[in-house]
Amino acid sequence: MRIILLTLCVWLCQASTEELKNCQRPSLHNGFLVPRQDAYNHGTKVSYGCNSGLKPVVETWWGELLCGNGEWSHTPHCVSMSDCIAPVVPHATPKPSQVSYPVNSTVTFVCDKGYEFEKKELRQVVCENGEWGPLPTCNRNKNACDAPSHVPNALITQPYRDTFEEGETIEYRCKEGYKFEGKGTSTCEKSKWDHTPKCESDVPSGPGPSHALCGDYPTIEHGDVTEDRDRRVLKVQCAALYKLEGPKEVRCVNRKWSDLPVCKAPCRLDQSKFQYRQREYMQHGEQDWFFCLSSPSYVQVKCDNGRALYRGCGDRDW
Repeated sequence: MRIILLTLCVWLCQASTEELKNCQRPSLHNGFLVPRQDAYNHGTKVSYGCNSGLKPVVETWWGELLCGNGEWSHTPHCVSMSDCIAPVVPHATPKPSQVSYPVNSTVTFVCDKGYEFEKKELRQVVCENGEWGPLPTCNRNKNACDAPSHVPNALITQPYRDTFEEGETIEYRCKEGYKFEGKGTSTCEKSKWDHTPKCESDVPSGPGPSHALCGDYPTIEHGDVTEDRDRRVLKVQCAALYKLEGPKEVRCVNRKWSDLPVCKAPCRLDQSKFQYRQREYMQHGEQDWFFCLSSPSYVQVKCDNGRALYRGCGDRDW
């Protein structure tokens, strides 16, 4: 039995490894790779340096790349010692957004929606001999709103965010067969949403055949259900960036709804941990690798139902 289990484990491990792609040697002008190969296996770390008078676009005098399923963690560049690498400010975006900036370049920061500058006069910084001046700070506005609560039988048309600025209006949409009781919008006012829409059934009499015995449609938080054409099956769809986990269809069986799926929340990534600004959100179950801001290493990040877990750069959440 042990031999059979060991053989099965070896076969599965090999199959899993084969699914992960290798990386081709990255292009690097005015620099060199260690080790230098034509191809690198998934998970391989490669160091790179630059010719005299140049530096890599990282915080240290040597750079490091990580091969992750056919893609490198970033594109290596060698720039002048007097250039500046891309600045990172949490909850803010530099304009223009570049990998590096020539000396005397000016960058203007824009705070994310729902955030404001601690000192407005520091929204611009200048690159001086390879270093940035004092970077700004973006704090959450006291009148900003959290993500709106779930509304049964409705979805929000805007992409998911966890912070909305005061005065911002979001628009809802009722699922097929339902209509708004009142208005279908809500506005952020002094950290509160001014209205919670309500979607009522547009069917004049009783429930339809697909749920006559089970009653009203089941409620799936951050999701929506719609009937198929023959009205025998309910199809489930999650809100933008939420990930469906469980059955995609729900049926009425013995006067009860079959097992319901859940919509797992996305994670917002902490940009202050990375050398370069990365995508803002990651879906539940996703994993990725990024280079640390504070050390010549990398951090592995995975999303667990709205919570971003970090491993590396001094963090060990799992």
